[in-house]
Amino acid sequence: MTGRIIGLGSYIPKKVVTNDDFAKFLDTSDEWITERTGIKERHIADHITEKPSTMAVEAAKKAVEDAGIDPKDIDLIVTASTTSDSVIPALSCIVQRELGVTENCGCFDVVCACPGFIVAFNTVQGFIESGNSKTALVIGTECNSNFANYEDRGTCILFGDGAGAAVLKAEDIKRNEFIMRSSGYRSDCLRCEAARQPDRWEEEGFKTATSFYMQGREVFKFAVSEVPQIIKDLAEKYSFDLENDVDYFILHQANARIIEATAKKLGIDRAKFPMNIMNYGNVSSASIPMLLAEMKQDGRLKPGMKLVLASFGAGLTWDANYIVY
Repeated sequence: MTGRIIGLGSYIPKKVVTNDDFAKFLDTSDEWITERTGIKERHIADHITEKPSTMAVEAAKKAVEDAGIDPKDIDLIVTASTTSDSVIPALSCIVQRELGVTENCGCFDVVCACPGFIVAFNTVQGFIESGNSKTALVIGTECNSNFANYEDRGTCILFGDGAGAAVLKAEDIKRNEFIMRSSGYRSDCLRCEAARQPDRWEEEGFKTATSFYMQGREVFKFAVSEVPQIIKDLAEKYSFDLENDVDYFILHQANARIIEATAKKLGIDRAKFPMNIMNYGNVSSASIPMLLAEMKQDGRLKPGMKLVLASFGAGLTWDANYIVY
C-alpha cells in the first residue's frame, strides 16, 4: 500500500507586501526584484493570530474537508516547519488537538527548511508502506518573516508566510519513488542560528546570525545544477520518461529563474512547471502543498496525473519524488 493524496488545503495570511512596499525603505525596486526572482508580492503573517501553529491548523482543516474524511480517521500527523512558534509541544500535536483527532495518532515534526514537506511526505509514506498508518496528514507551515533581516535587500524580499497540507490514504497504487540528498559541507551558504543562546547575546554579529543569511549566488548555482540532475537521476532510477511520463513538475517556489533554468536544462516545456511564486514568494516547506492546493482548486490537477515533486534548500538538502496524484 502507498499513500495517495486525497485532500489538499492551504492558509495564506491576509496582509500583502508588494515589491513597491520594499522600495520605500530599501535600495530596490519592483523591476529589480521581478527581474531577479519573478516575485511581485508576498503574504506576511500578523504574528499574533497567524502563527505557524494556527496556519497549520487552518490548512489542515481545509485538507481534511477536501478529503471528505472524519478527523478521527487520521492515525499519523507529521508537520514540517523551520520557523515554529512552539518548541514543545510539536506543531503536529497542536494540530491533533485542534482538529479533534483521537489519541491513537502518532505526531511529530521535521525540521528540514524548504524541502521539509517532501521529507515529511516521504516519512509518512514509510509508515503507510510498512502498514503502520492508513490515513495520514502532512503539513508544511512557515512564518519566514520572523527570521528575515529587513536590512538585507538580497534576502528579505524573497520570503513569504503560509501553510499547506495534504491528507494521504493507503491505497494499492504505484509506490512512492524518491531520492533524497544532503550536503552539510555546503551549509554555510544558507543558515540561521537559534536566538535562545543568552550567553552569546553580546557576541559580535550574533544578532545578525539569528536572521536568515544566504549567499544568493552560491545557492542559485547549487539549485540550477543539482535540481535538474536529481530529476534526471530519479527518472533513470525508476525507468520513466521525463517528456512523456510526467504531467507536471512541481518545484519548490524559491526563484522563478531557478525553475526556468531547470526546465531548460531538462529540455521540457516550461508550461509543465507551474508557478505561483509571483504571488507568494518563497514560503519554504509550505510552497509545494500550497501550489498543489491551488492547482486542485482551479482544476489543473486531476486524479491519475503523474507528478515530479522537487525541492531544495538549507542543509544543503535537495529531494525529488515521482508520484501518482
